[in-house]
Amino acid sequence: MAVAALVLGIIGTVLALIPGIGWYAGIALGLIAIILGVLGRKAAAAENRPTGSATAGMVLGVVALVLSIAMWVLCSIMVSKATKGFEKALNDPELQKKLGDSKVNKEFDDAFKKAMEDAAKNK
Repeated sequence: MAVAALVLGIIGTVLALIPGIGWYAGIALGLIAIILGVLGRKAAAAENRPTGSATAGMVLGVVALVLSIAMWVLCSIMVSKATKGFEKALNDPELQKKLGDSKVNKEFDDAFKKAMEDAAKNK
């Protein structure tokens, strides 16, 4: 159990650093590593064997769990701030004026048409 806790703790810690997959895999593997580490540590102590691998697995399980939760919180904060920033920018009267300006729209349409013609010529 101690070796399994150590391996799952290592894998969970590495996966915890990957946004998306780490939120689930890091938390699941971290919890399993903690449980196996506690059980392995108790079994090793009862048999008077070294408990280093079990302790390391337990610690890495905690690290994986904390990293996964921290990454989830940080990503949530960043997405929330980005959403607020986009909403603020879209409600900006100056941007609304620029988006509604027919001169800017005509310049964009002309540039887009020219780019499409150039792309068709290069085929």
